[in-house]
Amino acid sequence: MGQVLSIAWWGRVFGLWLALGAGLGQAIAQTEPEDLTAPGLPTPAEIDSVLRELGDITGFRVVKRLPFQMVTKAEVNKFLSAQIRHSVKPSEIRAEEATLRKFGFVPKDFDLKKTTIDLLTEQAAAYYDFHRRKLFISDWANRSMRDDAVFHELAHALADQNIPIGKFLAHGGDDSESSLARETVVEGQASWLMLELAARRNGRSMKDPQTAAELLRDQTDTPDSAYPVFSNAPLYIRATLMFPYEQGEKFQQAVFLKDGQGAFRRLFEHPPSSTAQILHPERYFADVEPTNPKLPKSAPGTKSLVGGTLGELDHRILLRQYVDSETAAVLGPKLKGAAYRIDEVKKDERLTLTYISEWENEAAATEFMRSYTRVLRGKWKTVEPSKEDATAFQGKSEDGYFSVVRQGATIVSLEGFAAPPV
Repeated sequence: MGQVLSIAWWGRVFGLWLALGAGLGQAIAQTEPEDLTAPGLPTPAEIDSVLRELGDITGFRVVKRLPFQMVTKAEVNKFLSAQIRHSVKPSEIRAEEATLRKFGFVPKDFDLKKTTIDLLTEQAAAYYDFHRRKLFISDWANRSMRDDAVFHELAHALADQNIPIGKFLAHGGDDSESSLARETVVEGQASWLMLELAARRNGRSMKDPQTAAELLRDQTDTPDSAYPVFSNAPLYIRATLMFPYEQGEKFQQAVFLKDGQGAFRRLFEHPPSSTAQILHPERYFADVEPTNPKLPKSAPGTKSLVGGTLGELDHRILLRQYVDSETAAVLGPKLKGAAYRIDEVKKDERLTLTYISEWENEAAATEFMRSYTRVLRGKWKTVEPSKEDATAFQGKSEDGYFSVVRQGATIVSLEGFAAPPV
């Protein structure tokens, strides 16, 4: 979405990457029984050894030794809070929160800043700071979790020694589809390398279909008592946080099977541009780009607060949240492209949503029209329709007047207006 609504993006703003896969119980082959004791720091020799192993897999060169140190949860929290103050404007947070609320992804009282800090603090078993090019290891993780997290972060460090990853991520700009796709390259590659490293230590490889099938198992974004902040976060936050890891490693696997060792550098030199390309690697290989449907003009007396594109992932989450997972899986791939804009009415600070989506055919658009009607009835407490048929759903809610109109394979939704929109 617009300003980039994925929590993963906050990791880029902060200059860190989270070892989420390890923090949520990443499926990885164990060469020894799980060690639940306090972690302690690895030795420089252990760090160097892992970097060499990762270099053998990727073809990336180990340029220099990597400094590292232990940090407490309090220190992580302090670091995150400082980075938000220095890197993110209050207006940017307001725009992000407004978008999440207008689409119904989060409740009206959702606090994005607090949730972000608490969630990243909870998950940061280790992180690599690309500004200082230094590895930080949490003192709270057990030995097994620490090792997984360190492997993941060392993959980032090695890639960063060969490709300026900060610049790579920055080139995604403010468009969430491009930015999240690049974030997924970074996190997916590191997650995949964790699996390949473990497999090789057992005399196996992800080249083997059976090994890949065993290790590339779906993770879960459902509640887990071990991670209360994550468990209590809205579905959109959980799903976008998981996406770069879970889908990223599957995407990396597809490119690896096609390009071998060349896949690692290829993805940095020719990154995917959308979540649809991540979910459907054949679209990446064929350079299939989402369309960019044109939004209606803003109404007089308004100013644009935020806007941008919406991708397949956004629509899958929206449908999963308000309809069901099956509809999300069926309709998601049929999206061709979508865009939105939130305008602010100057005289009373009312926020309006203008949203357009284009589908692969009229049948898909008709089905989404039915589903989006359910979305609106779900995200609003009161809905008073004035018209409801196969091509239009119009009326009033506690958010204001709305109008959803389908023309062929395109749907335009206008929401939150003080009077019926024309």
